[in-house]
Amino acid sequence: MGLACVVMGQSKFTVNGRMKVESGDMSNTRVVVYKNGVKERTLTNSITKFSLDLDLNSNYIVSFEKDGYVSKKISFNTKVPSDQVSGPFTPFDFAVSIFKQYDETNMVVFNQPVGLIRFEPSLGDFDYDTDYTRSIQSQLQAAQKEVEQKQKAEAQEELVNAKTKAAAEAEARKQAEQAAKDEQARVSAAKKEEAIRAAEQARQEAEARKAAERAALEARKPAPKPEQPPPTAPKAKPTPPEPKPERPIPTPPRSPEPGILANAVVGQDTRRATVPVVKEEAPPADLARTGGTDTVRPHQDLLDEDVVRHEELVVEPNKVVTIVKHEKAGGVTEYRKVFHKWGGTFYFKNGEPCSQLAYDTEARAEQLAGATPGGR
Repeated sequence: MGLACVVMGQSKFTVNGRMKVESGDMSNTRVVVYKNGVKERTLTNSITKFSLDLDLNSNYIVSFEKDGYVSKKISFNTKVPSDQVSGPFTPFDFAVSIFKQYDETNMVVFNQPVGLIRFEPSLGDFDYDTDYTRSIQSQLQAAQKEVEQKQKAEAQEELVNAKTKAAAEAEARKQAEQAAKDEQARVSAAKKEEAIRAAEQARQEAEARKAAERAALEARKPAPKPEQPPPTAPKAKPTPPEPKPERPIPTPPRSPEPGILANAVVGQDTRRATVPVVKEEAPPADLARTGGTDTVRPHQDLLDEDVVRHEELVVEPNKVVTIVKHEKAGGVTEYRKVFHKWGGTFYFKNGEPCSQLAYDTEARAEQLAGATPGGR
């Protein structure tokens, strides 16, 4: 009886799964289990972490689904040799993450299972089918890379939208605050104008009351008696004015006699005459002459010894190498220029890194000085 219980207990293969939704939550997610091509059950609750007991000698497809997201499937082949049905089998742990479906992204690769778990006789237990995983891995990586690019673009767009929204909200708050200030100023001005009008009305009413009081006082006063005109005195005759003495007429001044002006003698003017003095202007100073000897530019002596220059071009799948060798009596100097197809360029002298300037000048110095080319 105990042996039968052990055999029946090992007729199941337990798998422990975890599900994750990238850039989303777990709402409306589901795990659909297919046994031998027929839907067996659907899990909708607590599927972040779950366990399944699978019958042996069957084919299972476990599909992870969410509307608007790419569905992923894992295949479990629970067929085992008859002599190992009793196990025991180690529970199999796995995790699956799903991501948004993008219209421009080719998701055909996900129509097939992303993983295949089967019994491995060499292990005596269940494990991933390495051949299947290797065959689909490149397709999965390409699709995943394309999805990551879409996710980055979407995140960038969301960031721009968030900044735009924040700027719009800040501008709306600023406008609302300004509108509140304007309204407060308008109300304050209206109150001030109303107070001025009330004060003016009160002033007018006070003046009207004072005018009424003055009119009432004037009305209560007795009427004044008419005044008698004063007696008129007889008008005196006007005295005629005395005659004014006549002013004497002034005698005009006499003009000088003509004889006085005619006595002027030419040449008797004793004023000092101004004699122009002509001076010769000194010649301008000579320009300063520069002294000293001419500066002779230093020159580089040409090499006395013969130099043989060899140049070789090596083309490899990922880079192009230019090798320049200078052979002379003292030995061989080797220069290398390595251009990588991803864009980087490096320079070497006798195996040590050097600058581009050193390569451009030294690798050609002997050639410019009369080196003998020996390129291959």
